[in-house]
Amino acid sequence: SSTTPVGIDAPTETVASIEAACAVLEKSAPPNLTDLPLTGVHDLLFSMAKGGSNGKLGPFTGKVTQTFVNESDFVNAVELGPVKIMLKATREVLDAERVRVSFVETVFTLFGKELFKSETKGTGVWKFRYFNKESGVRVMDTPSLFILKRRDE
Repeated sequence: SSTTPVGIDAPTETVASIEAACAVLEKSAPPNLTDLPLTGVHDLLFSMAKGGSNGKLGPFTGKVTQTFVNESDFVNAVELGPVKIMLKATREVLDAERVRVSFVETVFTLFGKELFKSETKGTGVWKFRYFNKESGVRVMDTPSLFILKRRDE
């Protein structure tokens, strides 16, 4: 498909179709979405976020992943060639649909070697709209729309 994970670069019709599909999925979401276990590596399929979390670094678009270290810790990463930027974060379940995400540290690497890291501050509340435990497809508002899929292991 020619769809870029960077939704802000997508045509309006594409964004509308994806939003409509997410609304349909949301109606079939199981209860207590935040109780479902998140493990492994998840690839970003689509994002309406502005800024680096969508993989866009200047004119380039990198590959975005979200990797779960344990029940509370995870890493959002953007890889562009030999460069990798990792945003380490923690999550705290607030209720059946929402988690509070707190950003902890940003790490920059080149060819796998750490160049530098810095403390990162900021929190946000992410709403789970849909999660399919079998397929690993997850739809969230962060508040921007994010669609991710767990890699098959």
